[in-house]
Amino acid sequence: MLDLSHRRVGVFIDVQNMYYSARNIYGSKVNFGNIVLKTLGDQRLVRAIAYTVSTKTGEELPFFEALHKMGIEVNTKELLEYDSGHKKGDWDVGITVDIIRMLDMLDVVVIVSGDGDYVPLGEYVKNRGRIFHVASFRESTSSKLVECADVYTNFSDDLPSFLINDPKYRPTPNTKSSAVDTFDDVIAEQQQKEHVELPKPAPKSDQPRRRGRKTNL
Repeated sequence: MLDLSHRRVGVFIDVQNMYYSARNIYGSKVNFGNIVLKTLGDQRLVRAIAYTVSTKTGEELPFFEALHKMGIEVNTKELLEYDSGHKKGDWDVGITVDIIRMLDMLDVVVIVSGDGDYVPLGEYVKNRGRIFHVASFRESTSSKLVECADVYTNFSDDLPSFLINDPKYRPTPNTKSSAVDTFDDVIAEQQQKEHVELPKPAPKSDQPRRRGRKTNL
């Protein structure tokens, strides 16, 4: 059996993409702890980072705390609010920059998103001799991103592992999210689930220095 324990893995989670995919397709919420465990397998975890947004009300803080307790780092940016009422908080550029900056420390890059904007990043990662692993719900994933991936994990093939069912929350599947949606019903259930313990990341000496913003929990 092939020994993969030497492979150094970074898991980069586009939280907003996963949140809306699970909500709109399945009327459910995401088990982020299992996403890291399942995509990591027997390999060595270097970093697991969730990229998300913060709001003025701070209602998403229980969600951030839940991720933090799992061992997932949380990087946030403030949600941009326009006069039209539209809200935006994407992390495409930030995630790409972080992955490029950390690439010398990694053998495998796991991007948890279905956004086709990550295709050029995937090509760059592969051209540098690394493995590009995409993990997402196939129904909301760009076909070009799947084709670009060396490894693809479809969460829809194992929903019990990747979803947290909430009987209080059942929107109509496949409905599009509103332009003013935020994390109004953040994943508080993460705190109520059985504790998920992630493998300990590599020692600090093996990790690059971070310049991004982290939440203080």
